[in-house]
Amino acid sequence: MLSDPDSAVIRSFGILNTLIDPDDHPWFGIPYPGSYVVGADGAITHKFFENNLAVRPGPEQLLRAVLGEPMLEARVDAAAPEAVEVSIVLDGDSLAATVQRDLVVQFRVPAGRHVYAQPAPQGTIAVDVVLAENESVVERPLVRPPSELHTLAGTGESFQVHHGSFELRLPLTINNAARIDTAGVTISGEIRWQSCDDEMCDLPMGQRFERTLPVAESPPVALRGNQGLALEPNAGRHFQRMSERRLRGPTGKTTSSPPNGEPTG
Repeated sequence: MLSDPDSAVIRSFGILNTLIDPDDHPWFGIPYPGSYVVGADGAITHKFFENNLAVRPGPEQLLRAVLGEPMLEARVDAAAPEAVEVSIVLDGDSLAATVQRDLVVQFRVPAGRHVYAQPAPQGTIAVDVVLAENESVVERPLVRPPSELHTLAGTGESFQVHHGSFELRLPLTINNAARIDTAGVTISGEIRWQSCDDEMCDLPMGQRFERTLPVAESPPVALRGNQGLALEPNAGRHFQRMSERRLRGPTGKTTSSPPNGEPTG
């Protein structure tokens, strides 16, 4: 634990939460929530940051970063298919309101062919995952693997492509403000790509998908309900002190707390 009363350290790291009003909010001066992965040489290899205090990277995401695992999962069959094959899985056992987990789309592209990466040449489409609107789920930007530069022998034209087997990862978390069915959350969408060789391209392709994913119960949160109070019995008192530090009355004195000792605001 680091004592940083003037937020000097988090300012030096560039992670001061600028979404909080500096004038009167008791939480001003806290950092964006995040995690760093540091190598044996002391160099930062990965960082995970969110603008939502209640969302954290899932254990699968952190372990992949710590272990230096490539985007490609070992379970993908390396044998080249005759046509582009696509499968979709959840990396983890369930979705949760506070933990990110990846929806993993696995591609297998035939030998001698490629699909376009971003940005795709004009008139073609890049490989993509488009999730249908769902108020129960919050999605983060799609994580794409490194692409390769491909040059056509006849014209010398170059563009970015994906070959062989690779993955796209779509980080998801449950929307804390939505009412969630205990039976799970159904998500749907479309996977898009266009396959080519050095002479011609197939028509753009789309594969629809629908999956019902289990939802884990959210852990108790301090300042929210009896479970949160049991988790951190001093949370209310700490919040009150923060409020008194920030909120000033017309006389310049700190405002008094309610009789029941609950935090203001």
